[in-house]
Amino acid sequence: MKVDLKNYFCDLPFTYTEIHKDRQTLCCPYWNDTNLKKSPDYLKNWFSEEAEEVRESMLDGSFSSCSKEFCPHLNMLVNKGEVTGPIRPIEEFNADNYNKPKRVKICIDRTCNLRCPTCRDNIIPNTDLNTAMTLSQLKRIEEGFGDELEEFFTSGTGDPFYSKAMRDYLIDFPVEKYPNLKRIIIHTNGILWTPKIWDKLSKVHQFIDQCEISIDGACKETYEVIRRGGKWSTLIDNLHFLNTIETVKRITTSFVVQRDNYKEVEKFTILMNSIFKGHKEHTVLFYRISNWGTYTEQEFKEVNVFDRDHPEHSQFLNEVRKLNKYSNVVSNLDLETKLI
Repeated sequence: MKVDLKNYFCDLPFTYTEIHKDRQTLCCPYWNDTNLKKSPDYLKNWFSEEAEEVRESMLDGSFSSCSKEFCPHLNMLVNKGEVTGPIRPIEEFNADNYNKPKRVKICIDRTCNLRCPTCRDNIIPNTDLNTAMTLSQLKRIEEGFGDELEEFFTSGTGDPFYSKAMRDYLIDFPVEKYPNLKRIIIHTNGILWTPKIWDKLSKVHQFIDQCEISIDGACKETYEVIRRGGKWSTLIDNLHFLNTIETVKRITTSFVVQRDNYKEVEKFTILMNSIFKGHKEHTVLFYRISNWGTYTEQEFKEVNVFDRDHPEHSQFLNEVRKLNKYSNVVSNLDLETKLI
């Protein structure tokens, strides 16, 4: 399928910034890796020359700084002609609508209760130093973006319910610092999203209407190997609890695909759709595995079934094609399947 990208733009670089300890981007770094972090001033970085170059590439049809391979939304557009997520028809662009970011994703705290091999080698615990650094950076986000921010997204690199800094920040959220806030999006592994934790977050219940739960398996045996430290029965109980929270309208369940779980992609889709049936707006999101530095070159080669030279690549393609019949699946799985 031939799609003319000049007819579309992505609104992320005009509305969104993602903040890590060592970088600031206008997108997921694997989708667009332009690093804006030239100073500790997040707002100054937002208006930098590098940021303007990325935005220009959204408007000239080149998408030159974007990965058509890793961005699931650009991938869906290029290969299926489908408009999803932040992709918009170019006629909807209006420069007057954009100034400071409306959305920020907080990726500054890597503390987590799990040690998934796709992400880290060991559990990263809470420490006094880490907590203080996270709170300091949250304060800078308040000062730079708080007055216009509409969406607060946490966390892309750890678990917001395990992180002491982030959990305490949400429990005593400074609503007055965010006068235009419409929502808080929670990205979590789900293990700590219990009724007890939820009750403590009563101050932000009104804002938490979206979430993403990272899972990576469709049964106990697979899940507890890939999600080291996780307990399948606890996860399933928490997912059923999540489905009872009326204020959480949009739920994404996500799955990083690799050698050890690719045979479960359809099973996962069926299971998640059965749990979140009914009134929830539910998306099943599949990502291709990336090497975040936790694998050696040989180890990554062994798990990367996206590699056309992998001995299980053809079997992987057969499993992926089964997803074509599910309307709520979004992915960046493989160009060859034309799924994306």
